[in-house]
Amino acid sequence: MIGRLGLVSQRSLSMSSRVGASDLITQTFLKQIKDLAAKQKAAGGSLVNSSPEIKKQLDEQLNKLAQKYKLASADVVGKLDVQFEKANVESSVQTVLEGKTLDQLIAEVQQEEKEYVAQRDAKKKAQSQRQSLE
Repeated sequence: MIGRLGLVSQRSLSMSSRVGASDLITQTFLKQIKDLAAKQKAAGGSLVNSSPEIKKQLDEQLNKLAQKYKLASADVVGKLDVQFEKANVESSVQTVLEGKTLDQLIAEVQQEEKEYVAQRDAKKKAQSQRQSLE
């Protein structure tokens, strides 16, 4: 009893240290996100911690888009209203179930199992008959 209690307490301590470590990671991650958001706000909404090369590539891409869609300038591209369609996501489980209940699915599996066993037994019987004829 005491040994089991010690094992349980050891497991509890190890789990609490894992949870604490994951909380520290989560807190660090959230802190970095907040810092990055503050830097972006201070930069006026532009790229944060970017090199001049990256800014140049961005400007080139914006200019290409402006030329492709015959817009006045690259600044207009950044101000375009972009609306995305909401994707209709269906659960793969619901798609597979097709409105069937769990009891119906279990009955189908049991029926398939019976058919498989019957086929297997028939094959074994045919094989044993062939072997007895030899």
